[in-house]
Amino acid sequence: MAVHSEYTIDELARAADTTVRSVRVYHERGLLPSPEVRGRIGYYGSDHLERLHTISRLLSRGMKLNGIRELLEAWDRGDGLADVLGVSDSPGEREPVAAQEKPVGDDPLADLPDYVKQALAGSSDPLEAYRVANPRCGDLAARLIDSGVPDATAFQLVERMRADCNQIADRYATELFYCLAGQAYERSQRDSKDRARLETEVAIARLIVTRAASELIDQAFARHAELPAPNEPAR
Repeated sequence: MAVHSEYTIDELARAADTTVRSVRVYHERGLLPSPEVRGRIGYYGSDHLERLHTISRLLSRGMKLNGIRELLEAWDRGDGLADVLGVSDSPGEREPVAAQEKPVGDDPLADLPDYVKQALAGSSDPLEAYRVANPRCGDLAARLIDSGVPDATAFQLVERMRADCNQIADRYATELFYCLAGQAYERSQRDSKDRARLETEVAIARLIVTRAASELIDQAFARHAELPAPNEPAR
């Protein structure tokens, strides 16, 4: 079968197993870049075809067109996963809840990574160690410190949370990504097209899994952040 480098809208729709009307809708909704217009005819390329395949796979997973557009725009900008997921930079305002006291060993620095220990020992701004690699972890550590928690204890709390998240990923990631992406690739011919499809499927799987995990974590933390009922006034 000949490989096309450019397509008219009818040829593109046939190659993507969709309709001309759908191609026009995707273009109008901002999901598909404009074609190259020569004369009065628009010509689409292989990137447009791959974009249509990606849109079809996302639609088959229940995503709406607005969500797909935001996801594709983020990928086109080269945004990281946090930006793709739309994680808010401004944490919600909640009433402070007394944290359950956790035992800390004799050496509060013992469980911290080397780069954090060095930052604590040799920097006037120890949060800088987090701001580069994990900005939101840095925000959390800063809030803990502002609330009166010692620097080393604040970082230790964040590191324990990171370790637990790593354990969750180690336990579930391989199986989830294999089921959502790797399984189909193993059954394919494993050529360049299959490889490109695998990369798309893994990106989609990351999005779906991370959203599900974020939802579960948010619900779990919300349960522990519930305030007790206010005391009724004495009669």
